[in-house]
Amino acid sequence: MEVDASRLVFADPFGMALLAATFHKVREQNGFVRVHHLNAKLSGYLQRMDVFEGVELVGCAPMQGQRHDRADALMEVTRLEQQSDIGNAAYRLTTALVGQMPVMNRDEQPDEMSGYTESDRLAEPIQYALNELLENALTHARRAGYINACVWLSSQYYPSNGLIRVGVVDNGCGFLATLRGHTALHQETHLAAILAALQPRVSCNRDLGLRSDSVNQGVGLTTTRRIAERAGGRLYIASGDAIHSDSASSHLANGAYWQGVAIALECKRQKLPEVRFRDLLPPVEPQLAVRLRFQ
Repeated sequence: MEVDASRLVFADPFGMALLAATFHKVREQNGFVRVHHLNAKLSGYLQRMDVFEGVELVGCAPMQGQRHDRADALMEVTRLEQQSDIGNAAYRLTTALVGQMPVMNRDEQPDEMSGYTESDRLAEPIQYALNELLENALTHARRAGYINACVWLSSQYYPSNGLIRVGVVDNGCGFLATLRGHTALHQETHLAAILAALQPRVSCNRDLGLRSDSVNQGVGLTTTRRIAERAGGRLYIASGDAIHSDSASSHLANGAYWQGVAIALECKRQKLPEVRFRDLLPPVEPQLAVRLRFQ
């Protein structure tokens, strides 16, 4: 793959995750990737974001100097291959989202009753939703024979407009293959599958008899979308030949197709403390009463 980057002027975390996943696919097929004509500023930034793993840069100077810790503003492109990687990735992603907000005092003492600080109260539900989102992404991507599927994620805070952007991309079977046979799927189309996946708890796959291999509650995608909406942002989802956001649904242009699921999220960091996270979680499903027998 020869990539002409001469017209590239901006790359967001969603685009970087898509690039990294695409480069990985080429290398898996014993191919190679060369990127040409990338300007020096973007070259340094994309190298800083770890986009070019296994990629040859032609005419681009390698990044020099020490890498500074910017965990409160970005998360470099990260590939998830194991379930054990999810917890740390969700923590890092939450740290990049919440960052150094004025309302948060890092030296605050925990509340004596709850043991939580204001920072904890803000970060914990976000981390919970993201953990579920990543758990779903990796688990469901590996169905239908895609046993080696991975998840790529990245995040960046843009102080000029206060936006946080996140990309979560997998190269797995996609929503349609995951939910085929589920009662929530009313049509055998990629768009219908995206809409079904956005319903609370559908990703638990209870109707498919797969509950035993899905330890999460199936609310990651739903809750993440609600967080984005309440924080002045939106969620975009692409799978197969379809793309959906709350404002529009359509087919990808020019016959494009993504094998897997690709999610782009953006929201305003300063609005996150205003979100009532308890209200965003779906109600707990009632449990059947347990009949006790004494003999």
